[in-house]
Amino acid sequence: MATTLTPQNKQTLKRLLKTGRWNNESEIMRYGLHLVDEEVQSKQRSDLSPMPDEQLAKALSQKTRQERAEEKRMAKASMRLKPSEKDFE
Repeated sequence: MATTLTPQNKQTLKRLLKTGRWNNESEIMRYGLHLVDEEVQSKQRSDLSPMPDEQLAKALSQKTRQERAEEKRMAKASMRLKPSEKDFE
């Protein structure tokens, strides 16, 4: 499985690696998934419903122009088929 990270995510990974708590980026990612899973398991199903439109709009409006451009670039890149995937069309 491939992931796409923003430059800020990559900087965070590098900073966390320097602490010495984790040996590689994969360990950090697995730990993050573990924390998210624990949060999901501890909440009621209703707590995991989608954000109301106005709350989502507010959260998205707080992103910088650079963050929005980076997300758009990553979304576009993730839509491209890899050479190995073209065989399955």
